[in-house]
Amino acid sequence: MKHLFLTTIFMLLALAGHAQPKVLSHRGFYTNPKTDENSLQALKQAQELHKSMGLEACEFDVHKTADGELIIYHNNEIRKGLHCQRSKWTDIQKETLPMGNKIPTLREWFAQAKKTPDFKIALEMKTHATPEKETEVVHDIVTLAKEMDMMNQVRFLSFSIHACKEFVRQAPGSYVIYNSSKLFEDIDPDSAKALGFSAISYRVDVFLNHPKYISRAKEIGIDTYLWMVEDEYLVDWATAHDVTWITTDFSDRILEYTNQLAKNKKRIKALRKNTY
Repeated sequence: MKHLFLTTIFMLLALAGHAQPKVLSHRGFYTNPKTDENSLQALKQAQELHKSMGLEACEFDVHKTADGELIIYHNNEIRKGLHCQRSKWTDIQKETLPMGNKIPTLREWFAQAKKTPDFKIALEMKTHATPEKETEVVHDIVTLAKEMDMMNQVRFLSFSIHACKEFVRQAPGSYVIYNSSKLFEDIDPDSAKALGFSAISYRVDVFLNHPKYISRAKEIGIDTYLWMVEDEYLVDWATAHDVTWITTDFSDRILEYTNQLAKNKKRIKALRKNTY
């Protein structure tokens, strides 16, 4: 009996050391019901999933226009002749997206995001023309976040190493995520930690080829983000390898699966025992 009791305790401690991956909704929640990605409607729908299903965070993309406005959109080109960074906000704001939405400003989304203060928002700053320009954009983002009292809610994310370094420099103590799709990565967990980054976010093929990055990141105290996770198999893989966060376009379906998986301790134990 004593042996069984101790075995049970050790099992529970082992599971406690492996948290269920958290879900990050990509470009808001735009897939169901369908709407424009990165629109204020999609971002609000992510907030609703936070309330109804426990979604913990969403991601969105930020550019600075030619006349100084911080706007939320993914690609640099909106349509031929209209660009996020080379065009003026006075022209961009007239544009209507395919599902009928307008392109929002960062200020608009911050005002809305404040209504759910425990909902984390991952701001991906898109790469800009020069390092000097990126330094300027980081300054504007941090200034606005401080002005609107959003620093505890926002997480800073970029594919640009320079931008990530600037977030560390200009916003000491903030949560900074380095994002990459490079199979032969310049930034491994140890170099990310040394640069002051809080997390690494890699495309699926990067982590599949470098699974030890995940265990090493945990050892040194930084988070891992896996993207894109659009099916249950990858949720299982992320769970087995102890990934901190999974990024998905299909937040409702993936949340339903992760919420059910979290209740099934035997399944989680089996996944981690038979890591694949």
